[in-house]
Amino acid sequence: MDSTGPFSQHAVTEVLFDALPDVVFFIKDTVGRYVRVNQTLANRCAGGDKTKLIGKRPEEVFPAALAASYARQDEHVLKTGKPVEHQLELHIYTGSKAGWCLTTKHALRDDKGRITGVAGISRDLNAPSDKASGFAELSSALRHMQKHFTESLRIEDIATKAGLSVYQFEQRMQRLFQMSPLQLLHKLRLDEATRLLRETDQSLADIAIETGWCDQSAFTRHFSRYAGMAPGKFRAMK
Repeated sequence: MDSTGPFSQHAVTEVLFDALPDVVFFIKDTVGRYVRVNQTLANRCAGGDKTKLIGKRPEEVFPAALAASYARQDEHVLKTGKPVEHQLELHIYTGSKAGWCLTTKHALRDDKGRITGVAGISRDLNAPSDKASGFAELSSALRHMQKHFTESLRIEDIATKAGLSVYQFEQRMQRLFQMSPLQLLHKLRLDEATRLLRETDQSLADIAIETGWCDQSAFTRHFSRYAGMAPGKFRAMK
């Protein structure tokens, strides 16, 4: 399917997303090939040239393990029509730098309701900023999470530090970061884990304990879920 056909109405959307350097935007056809991409994705994966991505599938653009994870998401949306909402996942950026993002994908349909493709965005997640939050009550809780993420933390206790109920805390976290407090805690742990995997030769068991997981099995399970590959495979990519 070519990008000037049924997807031509999305040209304005593509241009708008070109202005967002921390958001990847794409549209794919029914077999997972790119038909629209924004400049951010082109800058990261094609030296700034969008045309180099058009018509390609994830496995032609990304490392195999990551590509497999993205392709599974596409297939789920295309087959079921059900969206992927705010999925925390690993991305590899320019210079092989690892980072985390929240990905959302929705099915595209024609006027008869038939699925014609998938549209998605992936928003970069940076370290939480107290100044950007607009919620003074969250500052101490966020600092506590950043400082003590390697420890056994309970969301109830963190909410109490913010002077909020669990419900209020979760709602404000969702509004600010588009993720739950537990997702943010996992992200803090995974950020440090990816750094240790790339920069050290520590064993997976040691990294698991050092980054707050109860054991290597739990660490591997969560890392694989969000990164789309096992920690050992990720380490082999460095």
